Amino acid sequence: MSEDLPSHPPPNRIATLDGFRALAICSVLAFHYTVRWAPKHDPVSHLPAGAIFAGIAPFEYGWLGVELFFVISGFVILMTLERCATIGEFALRRIARISPALFCAAIATSLVIFLLGPADWHPTLFDFLCSIVPIDPKLFVAGSQWVDGAYWTLWVEARFYILAALTYWLFGRKIVAPWLALQIFVFAGRFVFPQSTVFEVVFFPEYFPYFTLGICAYEIYSKKTAPIAVIAAAMIAATLILLQASFGMELYGGNTPWIIVSVNLAIFGLFVLFLTDHPVLGVFRLGAMVWLGEISYSLYLLHQNIGVSLMRRATAFGIPYLVILPVVVALMLVLARLSFLYIEKPAKRFLLDAARRESGTSRIWRIPRTTSGPNS
Repeated sequence: MSEDLPSHPPPNRIATLDGFRALAICSVLAFHYTVRWAPKHDPVSHLPAGAIFAGIAPFEYGWLGVELFFVISGFVILMTLERCATIGEFALRRIARISPALFCAAIATSLVIFLLGPADWHPTLFDFLCSIVPIDPKLFVAGSQWVDGAYWTLWVEARFYILAALTYWLFGRKIVAPWLALQIFVFAGRFVFPQSTVFEVVFFPEYFPYFTLGICAYEIYSKKTAPIAVIAAAMIAATLILLQASFGMELYGGNTPWIIVSVNLAIFGLFVLFLTDHPVLGVFRLGAMVWLGEISYSLYLLHQNIGVSLMRRATAFGIPYLVILPVVVALMLVLARLSFLYIEKPAKRFLLDAARRESGTSRIWRIPRTTSGPNS
């Protein structure tokens, strides 16, 4: 059984998803620039002025924008896998998409921190190298840290890429059933292996259901139907998320359950509206939202430690926090746009063109002449 849904052309960039990215990055930025570096979230109080926003839900819970990013990633990664001829091509596309901006942002962030940031944020060479891979430096050295704490999500994303690629090349387009089996295994494993660091590292169980939702959304979007199996997988993933939220499990611990549940329901609702082509989502296709969505990756990489370091210094010199806050936001938008235009796009094009020129040496790395767009 299936339900007919609006047909969609296979665009290189989906404007609504860029709008969703804009919403996600605005939420994360609001959290990091206000309550994140003030008490109660930060006992050391790197940016105490941000405490004036304490208790205001859009700021306190802005970190949930990351969960929206994870759903988008599940959607986009399955779309990218479908467009790749080999697992090597998929790896190359991910490296070309992620690494150049990450490398440059890590250098810029390190320089700003050493010049202007607090001493406890100063990264070591080991921290820097782990951050650009990316892999959690704490797996190897206790007390080590990311160049920017926001990079932890890249470590989650990298593991998802590996699991998704392996599942896709084992089962092809029939990915939903095996992925659902993996989802159930991951959920059960939280109780079977509660103390297993290896299990946590490989399967990131708190975030796994968000990627599952994204995969299911793409299945419905691309096939223009809603098969029972896909709906079942999405419902199971959503149920697991709501259980986590309702009982304050792990990442949701210490938060107000009804707010967490409401935000997650809103994320689900956005994708339901997206899949039914609801006109209310027209706001996400506005030029400003698409513009912000395009630069969201560079903005995510650059905004936190650089922005907070600048605001910290400015307030120490007597500049009011509410004056420097919009100035830093504007500066980060400019830097992110420059990174998108002069690092992200040209570096990706250069790396894929170079791989295409060398494609005769190995079919593993074959890059066809018709490449997918910036969403992939």
